[in-house]
Amino acid sequence: LLPLLRDELASHAAARTDRAPDALVFGTSTGEKQSPTNVRRRVLTRAVELANADLALRGIEPLPDGLTPHSLRRTFASLLVALSYDPARVKRLMGHTTSGFMLDVYVQAMDWSDGERERPRALVEGADWASTGTSTREPVFEAVEQVAA
Repeated sequence: LLPLLRDELASHAAARTDRAPDALVFGTSTGEKQSPTNVRRRVLTRAVELANADLALRGIEPLPDGLTPHSLRRTFASLLVALSYDPARVKRLMGHTTSGFMLDVYVQAMDWSDGERERPRALVEGADWASTGTSTREPVFEAVEQVAA
């Protein structure tokens, strides 16, 4: 995990008073591990709906339709490579054995205009977006917390 996400998840887990300290951060209602179907239908779809409602209130473009855990994984790899992260590090973060596989499967071509690298860099590093002065990660994290509660 990137440090920003690790810190967010640790804060979320620490704030939970209704579960044991070693409980899964986003377990099922019975505390078990989520299945891929649960993650996609019950967690991700609902989190996107809640985030999009909040983004609409702020006048920000919604998240794209059809997000899946795999599309988020592909975006993660693409952003890190586009931001000049070492492909070997990205490979390790994703749990792959070869950089070539990760680059072939996950990295999408990104067309960058002037100043566009600052927005994804700010997202990855947890800073406010330089071009708008606002952070859009809050609605997504708030939505995930609402779904998981």
